[in-house]
Amino acid sequence: MKDNKLDKRLIWIAPIAVMAIGILPMPYSYYTLSRLVVYGCALFLMHRLYLNQDKWFCFVFGFIAVLYNPVFQIQLNAKELWMIANAFTAIVFLLKRNSAGLDD
Repeated sequence: MKDNKLDKRLIWIAPIAVMAIGILPMPYSYYTLSRLVVYGCALFLMHRLYLNQDKWFCFVFGFIAVLYNPVFQIQLNAKELWMIANAFTAIVFLLKRNSAGLDD
């Protein structure tokens, strides 16, 4: 049972961790990996929140998924803008972890 709790927590911990590491100067490939992690976790949470009838945050996580989409990338062209986006995203992941049933 303990492993299941850890697996659930990784859905909101992993994107926050990769975004925090992204503050450091990293190679471009790392940012592609971070986009993949945040995108996948946002889609998963969007689905969980949809099942829990939280439609508003369903749209918020949909927006996050579009912003971090690794295939059709949105370019903010400044690391400072990405840091603001990452901070907003991390706060949303933290706030909604209980609503999605990931922090039992």
